Amino acid sequence: MPVDTVIFSGEGSHADAWHAFAETSAAIANLVGEAGQVAIVTAVDHLAAALDGARLLVVNASADRTAPIAEDQEFGRVLDDFLAGGGGLLALHSATIAFPQLATWRSTVGAAWERGRTFHPPIGTALIRRTDVAHPITAGLLDFEVYDERYTDLELLDGVDVETLYVHDEGGATHPLVWARTAGSGRVVYDALGHDTRSYESPGHVELLRRILAWLRHEC
Repeated sequence: MPVDTVIFSGEGSHADAWHAFAETSAAIANLVGEAGQVAIVTAVDHLAAALDGARLLVVNASADRTAPIAEDQEFGRVLDDFLAGGGGLLALHSATIAFPQLATWRSTVGAAWERGRTFHPPIGTALIRRTDVAHPITAGLLDFEVYDERYTDLELLDGVDVETLYVHDEGGATHPLVWARTAGSGRVVYDALGHDTRSYESPGHVELLRRILAWLRHEC
């Protein structure tokens, strides 16, 4: 059975000290597909081969650095080719920190963690609110609670159209947490949740992810 989904799980230059990517990637793998249909990749130079024939790329990574490296550019080329072929991208949580200064990544996701501005309240149980945007992902879904970090004041890129599906409230303001967009022939979702495996114990978050996966695979 061919691989349908590839999870790029952060290691080395694509990781940080605050996220246990091996653990969360394993939890994600249990959600996104059946055994044998999901591949977890930790090296950029293995990514292109892994994505051959796949429909979905999940990026569960970060970066404890501010300067780009050569691998970032290679990742950008692989991503552009994948989306041009109609692939779907799910970027999770700290993916907005990954691949610093890579313009194609920032414009694809639609936002980035801005050092000195972006933050998150202490991890804990929080209400995640559905917006009134009509979208196949959220049709019939409700607000939900999750134990997680809530990224706040992300740098949202001008000129990148997104459909905000879920938000949270912090500091007297509303902040986007989950959004969807198209990128040429490809589809993209950013889900700012997923700090650790407790996020994937929330029934509401799990159901949202199942809807996201179906939309990214052009099944709805």
